[in-house]
Amino acid sequence: MQPRSSLTGVYAALAGATFAFGLSFVAIKVSLRGFEPLLGAFLRFALAGAVLYVAWLVFGGAERKAKRASRSELARLALLGLVSLTVYISLENLGIARTSAGVAAVLAGAIPVFVIALNSFTLREPTGARQWAGVLLSFAGIVGLVAFGAGIDGGTLLGNLLVLGASLAVAVYTLMARRLMVDRSALYVTTYQHFFGALFIVPAVVVEALVAGVRTPEPAAVGGVVYLGIAASAVGYMLFNYTLRYVEASKVSVFTNLVPVVGIAGAYLLLGERFSLGQAIAALVVGAGVWLANSGSRCPGPTCPPTS
Repeated sequence: MQPRSSLTGVYAALAGATFAFGLSFVAIKVSLRGFEPLLGAFLRFALAGAVLYVAWLVFGGAERKAKRASRSELARLALLGLVSLTVYISLENLGIARTSAGVAAVLAGAIPVFVIALNSFTLREPTGARQWAGVLLSFAGIVGLVAFGAGIDGGTLLGNLLVLGASLAVAVYTLMARRLMVDRSALYVTTYQHFFGALFIVPAVVVEALVAGVRTPEPAAVGGVVYLGIAASAVGYMLFNYTLRYVEASKVSVFTNLVPVVGIAGAYLLLGERFSLGQAIAALVVGAGVWLANSGSRCPGPTCPPTS
């Protein structure tokens, strides 16, 4: 049964997910001080999976009794966990370890373009001129965030390609999760998503440990993993999956351009990085692009939540 929520509540959930994902750039940067990229990703998935499983035991009883998972559904959930966590987070962690956070933010701006392109072959959601203008305006703001940033270098080609690959994985995940949201709750999908994500990354973690070893982490690095597991993964992904029930995937993807805005603000407040006037202006451009792409219709998607 679909949850009843106001349109304002849906977008509030999307904003919350954006905030949680934005601060994950800071958390990843801190966690890499004590953990190798893939081990950090596995610990993140495992912690999130444990939290979500407890929540599923408490709140998911009615759904478990009403409809049991079929083999085809489990296969789709496994693929979702592979793409959205094992592939995406692994590429993101490995990429951020090899390039600057600013360049990673710019490449994250490619997500809406990937989503809109993939839409023509999958969900076939209509994309109008206003939405395209919002995507381009928000992407221009993302470029400005780095162009006006001081001391940002280009990193390495490998690092940039890894982050770009992560952006493509996010686009594929956005479309896959939206199709699955038709029949299942966000809690159900997110729980299985992290179970399979953790399962599939284990072989890569073992190889990484044999090659690079395992470091003794400092407390700050542990705190970074805890934030990533609980706030960014357990809470952030569940809010994001919830919004995909009501909002077109291409419109949801434009909100991802606010992620680097939050990330830069978090770096300024938590890591002491400078936030220039140019970056502030560029952040406003990103916000304008998000508003433009999501305005113009009273109902955000094919399954519209009633207003309260």
